[in-house]
Amino acid sequence: MKIVLTFLIAFTIISCQQESDASNKSKSLLLNINHRNKFEISSTDDKCGEWGGDKKLLTIYRDDFKGPLLADYSEEIKNCDNIPESKISKSVKRIKLDEGDISLIIMTINELAENKINRESIPSHSGISNYILLSDSSMIIHDFPSIELNNFQKLIEKIN
Repeated sequence: MKIVLTFLIAFTIISCQQESDASNKSKSLLLNINHRNKFEISSTDDKCGEWGGDKKLLTIYRDDFKGPLLADYSEEIKNCDNIPESKISKSVKRIKLDEGDISLIIMTINELAENKINRESIPSHSGISNYILLSDSSMIIHDFPSIELNNFQKLIEKIN
């Protein structure tokens, strides 16, 4: 009986420690993003062919080093009949991101990087364009022609 009780106590302590480690890990994600080093995720569709199309832009930042992650989101609609004429159709500022949002951001990065590295390079004049940029230029992934980023779409739907 003492062995079973000792085993259950040890199992409980280990489980609590693993949950604490996982919680601390999720809180420490994306620490390189701050008030000076912003992170952008952008996706432009191919509505107007080689002239591009509608653009979705998510800019992620912090007000200070230890503050919560915030995001600004905008959508720009392109007029295919008059290319220089485009207008911002939606703009939302200072969205507070939660752990689910952070997880979707990381999955978006992974999704774009995996598509970029596993796709044969082909010349193209039109298609979806996606990029991820850390403003200090330490991370840049630009993919053209690309795919629709499912995790980015989920993130946009969630924060809207």
